[in-house]
Amino acid sequence: MIARSPLPAADLRTAIRWALEREAPLFAAGERRVLDTLLALSDDAAELFARLSLRVGPCFRVAALAYECATPEALVELHEAGILTGAVPDSLALPAFPADALREACVRLGLPRSGPRAALEDRLRGLPWRAEAVVLVGHHGLLQRVERLGGFDRSLAPFERIQGTTWADYAPTGGAGAFRDRRALLTWERARGGGLTPEEALAIARAGPPPWGRSPWRYAVEAVLATAPPADTLAGIPGCELALVRALEAEGRLAAAVAVCRAGSGDPEVGLALARTGRRLAKRVRLGWAPEPPLREAGTRRLWMRRVPGPDPRPMWQAAEGAEAVPVEAACLARLEAAGRVALHSENWLWTSLFALAFRELYWQAVPGTLPTARRAGPLDLGTPAFYAARQAPAERILARLREEGVAPFFPAWGGERLDGLVNAELAMRVGAALEGRLVAGVLERILRLGWAAARGLPDLLVLSGLGTPLADTFPSRLPETAFFAEIKGPTDTLRDGQRLWIDTLVRKDIVVEIWDVEHR
Repeated sequence: MIARSPLPAADLRTAIRWALEREAPLFAAGERRVLDTLLALSDDAAELFARLSLRVGPCFRVAALAYECATPEALVELHEAGILTGAVPDSLALPAFPADALREACVRLGLPRSGPRAALEDRLRGLPWRAEAVVLVGHHGLLQRVERLGGFDRSLAPFERIQGTTWADYAPTGGAGAFRDRRALLTWERARGGGLTPEEALAIARAGPPPWGRSPWRYAVEAVLATAPPADTLAGIPGCELALVRALEAEGRLAAAVAVCRAGSGDPEVGLALARTGRRLAKRVRLGWAPEPPLREAGTRRLWMRRVPGPDPRPMWQAAEGAEAVPVEAACLARLEAAGRVALHSENWLWTSLFALAFRELYWQAVPGTLPTARRAGPLDLGTPAFYAARQAPAERILARLREEGVAPFFPAWGGERLDGLVNAELAMRVGAALEGRLVAGVLERILRLGWAAARGLPDLLVLSGLGTPLADTFPSRLPETAFFAEIKGPTDTLRDGQRLWIDTLVRKDIVVEIWDVEHR
């Protein structure tokens, strides 16, 4: 028996209150009645429903509910409130039972008891095989909407209590919130689930992405592209330049394809691909193509390690003789550790965390519509180019300070409040304090201007500053003493466009970047 705890019920009520406080107009009248019913449940009934709604699957065996709050009275209350039902078809109840119970049911009915679970379920489907009560918990979709709109994730609530989550104190700026109306919310939910009609998808795709907020645009574009539309259909869709060029080439309209390539794209990675394609197509139709400025390249270092065959589809490597076989990035980290250098994966979490700490004061600026309600962890336009566009002057001042002083002077201003993007604050601060200002500013400037999606393509490893000691089985062997980035490449790997653009950006800012070519010895 699991002892009673008021916390799941309290979290359920908090999630509902926050959702109604922040986005009440987005709930239909029937949904409001259900939410009011949930708020009015007794403590035992609320806790039981909260626990069951967090578990996987909609159906549960009543006899297996090992909760102190699972009293007959709580079950009756939930049933009378329409929150759960015991009228569950036998076929729908199958997943609630373990395989042994299904085998026993097969024996009772004179059916074979052998085989995998799927075979047992197939034998029992359509037969009256159970005598045990099962309940079906409803309103899963509504609760997902509640957590999404209220910003309160019940599954993370225990961790937030341990960490002592604090919310920033700011003046809400008003606005429509994540969705301008209920219709926009429902359209986004249908688009997310692949439920748009072709006509809807095309209309939404042509409308283009909004500056910020949740939009069905990306899902609509994916739905349109999945139909392999002709070039004339793609011509009116923002962000589909590459698909348009491919369609024009397939239709033999090469001059038009070259014109699209010449126009370029606001996305540097797409622009690079368009330039490469445009140069190829221009040559075919004997049109001129102005050369693009070459991208800066990183220095190359060769590493020799032993490649270990095994069942894992990824190549596995040994950093040293007799060492554990691990993926190539982990092997390089082990090699660096043996040489006395501290390194870590240069993943998005580090840079979004340093971004949050450095630009924290911009989160709470009174930009109209970006902070529609209280208890937010950041503005709606965070992580998009619109964030920089609306705060350009103060953002540039912060960048200048970052270059001169580094990111550590920004840490004391953070009062422990929750910030979107901030993950593992303690480790992020330790790493950030060890980095030169120009390196941090060089990375954060590009993310600031282009949005958080630009972090894709950052080099694999960030090596912190240290002694320039030799690295075994490498050429050249001596490491830079300054902090630097390393992009790890196995024998068959090549640089992607996003990686090439990051290397160009960093090298132009005098930040050391190396390509580590790993070879089998």
